[in-house]
Amino acid sequence: MPSDHDIRPDGTLAIAAAGLAACAVAAALTVSGTDSENIALQALARAVMVGTPIAVGLYARRHAASARFGSLLIVAGFGWFMATLSESPDAWLYSLGRVTGWFIEVVLVYVILAFPTGRLPARVDRILVAAIGLVVLVLYLPTALLVDSYPVPTQWADCSGGCPGNAFMVVESQPAFVDDVVRPLREILTVLIFTAVTVRVAWRIRGASALTRRALGPVLFVSVFRLGAFAVALAGRRIAPDSPLVDAGAWLLAITVPLLALAFLAGVWTWRLFMAAAMQRLATRLRAHPGPDDLRAALADAFDDPSLDIAYCLDDRADRWADAAGRELPPPVATPQRALTEVNDGDRRVAAILHDPALRDDGAFTETAATYASMALDNHRLSAQAASLVREVRESRARIQSSADDERRRIEHDLHDGAQQRLVALRIKLELAAERGGGAADLLRALGADVEDALDEVRSLARGIYPPALADRGLVEALRSEALHSVLPTTVLAAGVARYPREIESAAYFCCLEAMQNAAKHASDASAVVVELSDNGALRFEVRDDGAGFEPRTVQRGVGFTSMRDRVAAVGGEVSIESRPGHGTRVSATIPLEVNLTRQ
Repeated sequence: MPSDHDIRPDGTLAIAAAGLAACAVAAALTVSGTDSENIALQALARAVMVGTPIAVGLYARRHAASARFGSLLIVAGFGWFMATLSESPDAWLYSLGRVTGWFIEVVLVYVILAFPTGRLPARVDRILVAAIGLVVLVLYLPTALLVDSYPVPTQWADCSGGCPGNAFMVVESQPAFVDDVVRPLREILTVLIFTAVTVRVAWRIRGASALTRRALGPVLFVSVFRLGAFAVALAGRRIAPDSPLVDAGAWLLAITVPLLALAFLAGVWTWRLFMAAAMQRLATRLRAHPGPDDLRAALADAFDDPSLDIAYCLDDRADRWADAAGRELPPPVATPQRALTEVNDGDRRVAAILHDPALRDDGAFTETAATYASMALDNHRLSAQAASLVREVRESRARIQSSADDERRRIEHDLHDGAQQRLVALRIKLELAAERGGGAADLLRALGADVEDALDEVRSLARGIYPPALADRGLVEALRSEALHSVLPTTVLAAGVARYPREIESAAYFCCLEAMQNAAKHASDASAVVVELSDNGALRFEVRDDGAGFEPRTVQRGVGFTSMRDRVAAVGGEVSIESRPGHGTRVSATIPLEVNLTRQ
């Protein structure tokens, strides 16, 4: 897709050729219609006045953001050319040029207020344009049929006292009310409207973003300059029409058109330089894969728009939206202060960017912002999917572990209430049978001893499957109970450890039990084992021995470590093993409590 810098509107060469021709005709008319000593300079000045807005307009039309405004400048330039017909000694051409000059004032007001987009941004701007248009239609245009001559000096011509008469006059004599009422009224209203236009531009700058202020500053300066020149020219024509200052005021008023075009050009250049720098800043900040928060901050900083925001579409059909944090938002809408640029993935709407209206028509911004927003959304979606998969795996692991613990408890319960109770009953019956005497008494007592041994084994097996102490008295007491039966002297230290959800206690208990059994099995030269537990917002435990230790990189981790890791990971924790020859072994783990307690 071509960028806005590649736009070449149709008719550019034809407009340029027509502009050059208009400049040449304006210069020729000036030469033919003046007897000034500086004919060449005046002819050049008229050509520049016509050519400058046309040239700037052609440049502005090369960019999508200012193409509409460029067309307005071109219209103003050719309108100015029509006004220079006032330099002609021919009465019809002179009169046409003077009438055209009135309408140029309407065009200038529109152009000033429509900068830089070519559109009137607010209702007050439309009112001001309508006001100057109404003044021209009601108080200027009808006088072309009533007066025998037009007021001089004027910004449109330098004929002074030798100007042709009005070719459009249709009455025999000029009515007195034209000079007494109409001309003073229209001049006062024109000054008031231009004052309002200047105030409006100043107000826009005062309340505008940094982006708009960059472009409007030069335009405000020229607007103030034109207002002052217009007031001086009108006052001088009333007070001292023959004063050289009046001619100077007319020329100052005339050069405001090319000055205005140059102010617009300065604004466009400033904008282009700013956009180029913004793109560079954006590319620098977003070299890595940006997330939604990173993207919003980068766009706001790069384009100097702190209030820029991005809303992400959750459901295109239901019109549901959310911010970068996932909080639902009302559907975004454009306002006079905020423009809206939608980001689409094919036919699907994925995001909306709320930003400074000055950026609305800039293709560089809209394309870049949309591209980065789509990329950030894809990254965010992939990250969310990955996080969701991890969460599902963790929850699945937790469910499996919980199911295994439930099965352990069921088996322990069945052994306790089933096989264990039956063995107890059988032991009692054997004792009773032995007491009754008979030759089989010794045999019965021997069988009773075998039953007692089997009962001890069942009790030991039940305790190993799921110790009742863990369910009844908690993690610390269950570990202390197990420490009493440990092969190595084992000490259990606990600080601030309370009761926790069953899956946490089960994971910590069996992990510690596995580490204690490993110490007894592999660290036979150890003199003691210490189990230490603490709670500082997360349950942390470690099992350490003072055995010979080993080099972890040279030892293949077996089922025991895998079991510990899986158990602790199922509740969101992590296990680590530290060991080195001659310094014993330390197995430590941390289980977050907040996430697990939130699940309850």
